[in-house]
Amino acid sequence: MATLKEIYNELDRILEDINDYIEETDSGNLASDMQKDVAGPLESLVVALDNIIDDKTAGLYEEYEGDNFYGEDEDSW
Repeated sequence: MATLKEIYNELDRILEDINDYIEETDSGNLASDMQKDVAGPLESLVVALDNIIDDKTAGLYEEYEGDNFYGEDEDSW
């Protein structure tokens, strides 16, 4: 299974390829549609994934062993 960083890198590479295609195409209408319908949403996805990776690196998604939400005193209620 790919890591989040590997997925991010692949999507970022694809976004670069799409942006290159948009710049090189001779059709203004095609370039406009590609930017609006493909590059824009993909860029949003890449940014969102980058934010998730940053949050994960910062420990926001730490994995916990068991359910210690209430602590050890849960049974004393």
